[in-house]
Amino acid sequence: MTEPHSGRSRVRTMYGIAAAVALLVTVIFATLGDGVDVREASGLRGVIVDGGHTLVWVLLTVAFAIATVRARWTRLAGAVAVAAGIVYAVFLVAVFLWR
Repeated sequence: MTEPHSGRSRVRTMYGIAAAVALLVTVIFATLGDGVDVREASGLRGVIVDGGHTLVWVLLTVAFAIATVRARWTRLAGAVAVAAGIVYAVFLVAVFLWR
């Protein structure tokens, strides 16, 4: 029989790995950029195009960090992940549709 904490430890490890990968992507996007270049973007659109993708990964890092600490996916982690999805949708609109 396995100990009850072994499953929880495995979940915590998996969320920790996801948080570390998301943090790595965040650092890469914040330092090297995300490769998205919309030259005509200015004002609010420019801010969203320049920083939106990085913000998505910051929020995903936070969501996975919360899940790591709690050793389960919580309502707060889900809310932060949904916020990341909303930011990503706004980012995509700014890149492809906003003129």
